[in-house]
Parts: sequence; C-alpha cells; structure tokens
Amino acid sequence: MQRRVAQGKTPASRLKTLYLHVHSQHGPAAADAFLLSTRLDRDFLTDETRLVPLELWHAALVAFASRWGRESIPRTLHAAVHPENLGVWTHVLRGAGDVGAAYRRLEQFGGEHVWTERWRTLEQGPGYWRGALRTGIEASLERDGLFALARTAELASVPLLFGLGPATVTARSEEPQGVSGNLGEFEVRWREPSTTRTALVGTLIGASAGTGWSALTGSTTLAAATLLGAVAGGVVAALAAHEERRRAQSTAQLMRIQALERAATLREAREKGAVGFHAGQVVAGQYRLTEKLGAGANGTIWEAERISDGGLVAIKLLRAAVAHDTIAADRLRREAAALGLAWHPNVVEIYDDGHLPDGTSYLVMERLYGESLATRLRRTGMLTPRDVLPIALEICDALGAVHAAGIVHRDVKPSNIFLAVDPAAAEGTAARGHAKILDFGVARVEWAETRLTNADVPLGTPGYMPPEQVEGQEVDARSDVYALGAALYECLSGRAPPARSTETWDQPTNDESASESGVQPALRAIPSEWRSIIEKAMAPLPRDRFADTRAFREALLRTPEAQRESA
Repeated sequence: MQRRVAQGKTPASRLKTLYLHVHSQHGPAAADAFLLSTRLDRDFLTDETRLVPLELWHAALVAFASRWGRESIPRTLHAAVHPENLGVWTHVLRGAGDVGAAYRRLEQFGGEHVWTERWRTLEQGPGYWRGALRTGIEASLERDGLFALARTAELASVPLLFGLGPATVTARSEEPQGVSGNLGEFEVRWREPSTTRTALVGTLIGASAGTGWSALTGSTTLAAATLLGAVAGGVVAALAAHEERRRAQSTAQLMRIQALERAATLREAREKGAVGFHAGQVVAGQYRLTEKLGAGANGTIWEAERISDGGLVAIKLLRAAVAHDTIAADRLRREAAALGLAWHPNVVEIYDDGHLPDGTSYLVMERLYGESLATRLRRTGMLTPRDVLPIALEICDALGAVHAAGIVHRDVKPSNIFLAVDPAAAEGTAARGHAKILDFGVARVEWAETRLTNADVPLGTPGYMPPEQVEGQEVDARSDVYALGAALYECLSGRAPPARSTETWDQPTNDESASESGVQPALRAIPSEWRSIIEKAMAPLPRDRFADTRAFREALLRTPEAQRESA
C-alpha cells in the first residue's frame, strides 16, 4: 500500500496546555525551549483548534515528562481551560448547563471532526461520572501511559469551566463490562455547591458554638444559646453557600462567553488567513511551508517540511473557494484515491490528504527533484530513441501497476511525466533520472465517476486522447496506451501530436494546409521501428492497439536501441 496512513489527529490545544503550564510555572524562556524541543514555535499554537498528528502530541508529552516528570502531567489541568485555550471547549459547553452535562458532551471536545477518540457515558449521578473511551490510536502510543495522564488532567479540569474545584479522576485500564473495543475507563468525582447541606453543617456548628458560649459565660440558658447559635450558623452558612453557587454560575457564564468569543476570534483569523499561504506557515498541523514550487488557477504546490521528522514533502493546496466547487474538489479527491491504490516506484508517492479548517483541500506527496518531460522537450527539442527508450519502459511499468489497481489515468502526456533525479548525486550522475507519472486528477476510479464523467467536457488533453475518450465513450487501459504512444510521438518528432487522431497517419497530399502542418515531415523523422510501434499504439480503434502496456513494453524491447543495450 503506497499511502502512509497517519495514526490520527488531535487538537493542538493539548500541546498548548503543556506550553501554557510551563510558561506559568517556569517562565517564557523554559516554555520556548520546550517548544523548540518538539520542533514547534509559538505561532504554531496560535489556533488551538487545529488538528495535529497524535505522534506530535506524544512527542511533546515525552519531552515534558523527561524534563519535569510524569507526575507533572496531571497538574496541567488549569492550563487546559486557560482563556487562550478555550476554543476546543466550545462544542462541549454549548448546551451544557452543568458539569454532568459537560461530561456527557465530551465526545465534542475539539469539534465535530475529531474522530480519533470517542467518549461514552456509562454511569452518572450527583457529583459523579464514569465514562469509557474508545480510541483508534495505535497501542504503541498508549503503552507508556502518557496519554492517559493527559486525559486525566483534562477530565479534572471540566468543573473549572463551571467555577468549581477540580475533579478527582481515577483511570481504570480494564475494559468496561458489556462494551467491546479498544477502551479505557475513567471515574470522575467533584463537589457540587449545596445550600441545604452547607446550611445544615452551619447549623450544627452554630449550635455547638452557642452551647460552648453559654457554658463559658453563663449569660443565658443552654437551650437558648444553642438555638441562637444554630440559627445564626445556619443563616451564615446558607448565605455563604448561596454566594458560592452565585459565583460558580457567574464563572460558568463567563467561561461560556469567553469560549464563544475565542472560537469567533479563531474563525475570523482563519478566514483572513485563507487569502493565501506563505513560507513558514504550518498547514494541516504538521507541514511547515518552505518554498512555492508552482501555482495555477485552482491552487498552489509548495515544498514543506514535515514537523515530525524534518522530511521534505510536496503539498498541493486547492484554494478554499475552489475547494467548494464540486468538480475541482472531486478531482483532488480522486487523485488521492488513485495514488493510494496504485503503488509503484514510477508513480509519485502520496503521504496524506484532507481538508484544512477554512475548507482548503490538500494532498501531500513525495518531494521530487528534476523536471517534467515537457520541460525537457522545450529545453532540448526532440529526443533520440536511445533517450526515449528507458522513459518509455518505466512508464509502461508504471501504467501496468496503475491498470492492475483498476485505474485508467486518462491524461498521460509529457507534462505529467516527471524525470526525477537524486539531488544528492554527483553532478552528471543520473542526468536522465527515473520517470514518474503525476497528476491523477481525471483518472478513472470506479467509485468516483459520476460528477467528472458528466461534466460535459472531454476528460484529458487534445492530441493525447484516443477517439473513444474524445467522444465520451468507455475507456480502458488501451486508452492510456494511445496517450503514451502520443507522448512518444512528441518526444521523437519534436512536435505535439495533432489534436485529431485521424490526422496523425494521413498520407501526404498536395493540400497546402496539410503540408504546413508539419505532420508528415515529423513522421518521416521517426525511425521506422519506432514509427510502427507508435502507429499501433495510436490506432483509432482500441482493438488494433497493444492489448496492454506489457505488450507495448515487449515491442519496445525489440527496437535496435534495446537490443544494443542488452548485448
């Protein structure tokens, strides 16, 4: 499988919690040094609602524990509900009138798009909640218990959102009875303000004090002193409890308002940032943009550094406004699907794909160095058969893997063939590089045919499309055979193939327009062995072409250039 599946995502608030705790307890210098140890900076944590890889959260916990100890992780609970960290609590607080309701809504922590963890309420009562956690996290990340400690801090912090003291949390590793899956269980207890209970305690204390006062002074009867003390104690305690409840309700309302304002601020910042991307910006929580590699009408391609390991990747960003266009979004979606299915060293490798909070679609691929075949042709003109042979063989191999995965590329052409080189190789070494197929945006993928196929526009590029593709008929592997033949035609003739396939092999005429087209002079420049291969590959009828790329490859191996290489 070519796609490298990520372990999952989690809100950046969890990293921000660690940073804010270090900042408050050890100062800004220590906090910045902590971020540096995780390859991050303060700008990265500006938006706590952004999603980051679970591996990054785990790495931050490891760095935190190694410096300040595992026992310090549960102490970060106050930073979890810091005013600058409230954006992730908006969905939890919305509709939650008390602490118990907030615990029941924990599955909304971080928003509706965080599917890595899901809470389930098992039991609940006054000041008590027991819940189970279902995760899709790889066991190796959970094994050291750092995630469990961090979750303990989060659970303990929930009552703070309502002006109460922190909860007492007990983590249990056993699987809850009657529930299957990868689960952890937590019991939470907290103290709710109770006017009745507090008044009763105050009454008892007041009565005891009145009795003692009467015994010491002898100024009144024992019964009267006890009654007076009880009444006074009860009234004072009731007033204190009422004030405690009022303050808690006021704090809860303030926290809810701050969370909503924080969410609105982050949303406005994302909308402003959606205008464009810039070097140094972190996207998808794990890729720091370094250099723009290209731009088009629909988006841009950037080189980016993967924060987790410093590796360089290429990331295609489909602008937010364009991403809402059905056809444009489907093109990137099918490209991700096709690349995920088709693994081959001569097919560009995909690492990740998804959507940013502002709606921008992204696709992360391997970073390639070199140039496209189209660029090579513009730079050098036509190529010799000896130069074309290895490229053609590698593309045949790549298309064979693509077709075996049930995919038809539908847009094979020189600009979608990349001649990759190793940037670390010595100058002059591997000058040709190895060929890789790019851009599967209009590939035929079985499950994704509806919108693009019905777009009322032929899918592909004129000159490289076989007649059946131009006419919107069913295509198969032989359609890509035709396109590869057209690409070889361009390589060996120095001219793009004619827009109409019927023009390619027309016999010479006295018509001035035909002679000016350059088709026949270009054909005569192609060696006869190669011309016969291209003629068969570009036959108007699919049945007259090579049956597949394997047959195409075997024909290429019979050319004089291939025979000389093997001799």
